Amino acid sequence: MQTKIILIVGASGVGKDTLIKESKKELKKEFNFIRRYITRKPDKNEKNFFLENSAFKLLKENEFFISSWEAHNNLYGISKDSIKNKTNIISISRSKIADFEKHFDKVYVINITLNDVELKRRLIKRGRENIKEIEKRLERKYDKIYARNLIVFQNDKSFDDSIKAFIDILKEIDEI
Repeated sequence: MQTKIILIVGASGVGKDTLIKESKKELKKEFNFIRRYITRKPDKNEKNFFLENSAFKLLKENEFFISSWEAHNNLYGISKDSIKNKTNIISISRSKIADFEKHFDKVYVINITLNDVELKRRLIKRGRENIKEIEKRLERKYDKIYARNLIVFQNDKSFDDSIKAFIDILKEIDEI
């Protein structure tokens, strides 16, 4: 088997962590679901490694991460040793796709999208930001995503239908 990378990207609140968490229930034996290192406390949908800023920076200086980034005043990283010789599922910043494409031949990117009305509702429900911060987030325009193999996944179906469709895409990629 050859190492395969499936990168999950998308704006905050579109459901990346929920899709990953739910798909892991069915696919955890066949796939490697990679945990990120982060400097904010994970919420209920995440299973990440929490680090203080100083510990994160020390790991980065010692080249522990294959990719790291900053978003919303928090640091995120993916460790080199977390990637296995199978299909790996990784939630990352869309700005870090190239980090993986330069190291691996088989990289697929799933961009999770959602309409602004539903996204606003989810961000309010999540409660990490006040309404002004949410409005500012919704006004952001994102650069075009550059990836060798890009799949857009519109996460606007019912919960069960979205999970099933997402799992189907992961299985299809695994078969390639």
